[in-house]
Amino acid sequence: MSSSIHAAADSGAARLPDSLVLLFARLAIAPLFLYSGIGKAMAFSATAARLGAADGLGAVLAGGAMAVELGCGIALVLGLFARPAAVILFLFTIAATLMFHNFWAAPEAQVVTQTINFLKNLGLLGALAMIASFGPGSYAVNAGK
Repeated sequence: MSSSIHAAADSGAARLPDSLVLLFARLAIAPLFLYSGIGKAMAFSATAARLGAADGLGAVLAGGAMAVELGCGIALVLGLFARPAAVILFLFTIAATLMFHNFWAAPEAQVVTQTINFLKNLGLLGALAMIASFGPGSYAVNAGK
């Protein structure tokens, strides 16, 4: 069955090179994490308060989230350590999705918005899994390694 799927896929339209698809995936999702990390840096106290308290554990969690989003976002853009960055972001996105987009426990007025965000994050998980599995492609800082 697998060979018939590949034959059907190869018989029609031209296919994009895998490295271009991986480059697009990296560049399409990295801005979300970079933007979010910058937002946390610019409103650090508010982020820390939302995660617990403006000092103590909330500050540690906010700092960790900021480091993950900025560090791994830059890694995806450059294609440097893209696989481990994608795995870290995959786990981070699961945690963030369950903590902040739990539509099943949201007030009725927020159910639709939280469901959309939850489903959007499932799409991000798919792209991150692809990068973690296949690597950054040949358009990356460490492509030859």
